[in-house]
Amino acid sequence: MSNKTLITVKAKPIIPWLALGLSLLLVLPATLRAEDPPPELQDNNHSPYHIALLNYKSDKFDAALIAINEAEKAAPDDIPTVLLKARILTELHQFDQAKKELTSLNDNPAWTPALDEARTLAWGDLCLRQRDFDGAAKVYQKLLDKKTGDTDLILKIIYTRVAASDLVAAEKYASQLKPLDPDHPSYYFAKAAIAQATGKGTEAEQDIETVRTIYGITTANHYLKTYLQVFSANSASSTSARAEPPKTNAPPAPAPSHP
Repeated sequence: MSNKTLITVKAKPIIPWLALGLSLLLVLPATLRAEDPPPELQDNNHSPYHIALLNYKSDKFDAALIAINEAEKAAPDDIPTVLLKARILTELHQFDQAKKELTSLNDNPAWTPALDEARTLAWGDLCLRQRDFDGAAKVYQKLLDKKTGDTDLILKIIYTRVAASDLVAAEKYASQLKPLDPDHPSYYFAKAAIAQATGKGTEAEQDIETVRTIYGITTANHYLKTYLQVFSANSASSTSARAEPPKTNAPPAPAPSHP
């Protein structure tokens, strides 16, 4: 990604360090859930699913897709496999296929509330990657209603509001975050997003550096990846392709009420 491709929010240019941020992203080890921050661990599981997860976490999405297809052949109705495949397809911008994977879980007999949450989050992230910011906000808000105070959900809603130039709403959500959270740097990334949108590039850069100092490079890069995806033009798909909610009698993933 080059600086030439960066978009603006409220006519303010995205600061130069955003492009530099991409070059600083580290290869991250795998976790048990695709959306979780990666811990430092050695994974000796060589199953197709774990190989797919390792490649997904390392941003090797083509290799991840090959591995997850093998995992799917071995367990075609396995819900975590389908969810991971949907996330891999989302990263490859194969949004229609990702939606098919998520809706294929309708009426799965192994459905649980926890898996419903995972699919809902995957659906919200799919909307976010398609730059359907209002749709993503609705999905995240429905999750937040069940998980009051979840700082990562609040941060993603803030991103959608900043990207939609609704800074009043962004500030309202940001007021729910607190500095020095021992586990989540959401407060500082929210500050950075709002500062950048209001033309305070230096302040935004300082907020990101604060995250590196307090939480370490690995955690900073994990959050920076989503930040860059939201605020750079290269991550966008056509906004004409919106994610529609699954239609099912099983617990559906909350999604925008309109295409």
